[in-house]
Amino acid sequence: MLILDKKGQAWSMDVIVAIIIFTAGIAILSFYAINLNNQSQINIDDLNYQGNFASEFILSEERGILAENKINQTKLDDFYNSDYEDKRVELGVKDNFYFTIPDLEIGGIPRDYVGMKNTTEVENFIQVNRFTIYKNKPVMFRLYVWR
Repeated sequence: MLILDKKGQAWSMDVIVAIIIFTAGIAILSFYAINLNNQSQINIDDLNYQGNFASEFILSEERGILAENKINQTKLDDFYNSDYEDKRVELGVKDNFYFTIPDLEIGGIPRDYVGMKNTTEVENFIQVNRFTIYKNKPVMFRLYVWR
């Protein structure tokens, strides 16, 4: 005689529902993690693009701070004294930026940076390095862009 155990059948149905819910949760979590990683990479790529474009612009002779392939103090002073928001737009930087040069002086006064310095925790941050000449010495120009 065949005896059917209804408790075993209910238990099987509970396990099947639990497996379906667990699998759906894992799928949603995986999808979220993949998209979050892609979004972070897009943000970093965008900041890299902005940083490279801005550094090329700043270290140019036509509209930047160079003259005869060296940093021109007058152009640097003018850049420092110009409106930050106007410069940010002109450079094509949607986010925030500043740059540093060793022994930086503006109007004869030592300065640490030009732009808006990062003073808080930031989500994404990049640094672009370029070699240039300042005060007749080779120096590292460092541009920082952050969101």
